Amino acid sequence: MTEGGLAELINSLEPLAQQTLEVARNHERRRFVELYRRQEAYTQQLLKRLEAGERQSLNAEQRDTLRRVLALRGQIQQQMAGWAEQLKHELQALRQSSKLNRQYKL
Repeated sequence: MTEGGLAELINSLEPLAQQTLEVARNHERRRFVELYRRQEAYTQQLLKRLEAGERQSLNAEQRDTLRRVLALRGQIQQQMAGWAEQLKHELQALRQSSKLNRQYKL
């Protein structure tokens, strides 16, 4: 692919990552899954191209955009970790409720 192609990929990732983070913050899980899959597919393409040596073709602005995309990706992962923790607590509450129901045969 051309240098323009790499720049286009990076420029496409930034709004997609922003949208994914916004959906994650709003707990729109179904939409999140769709966007996250797209973002990860783009990210895999980007990684392959960067590992193939195309990173030298990036100018300063493109590198800044890439840094922002990576920062957004980190925030998305934090949201996912928060969801996992919340789910863990909900499952513990369900388990305790189930134990109480069995113990007192409610």
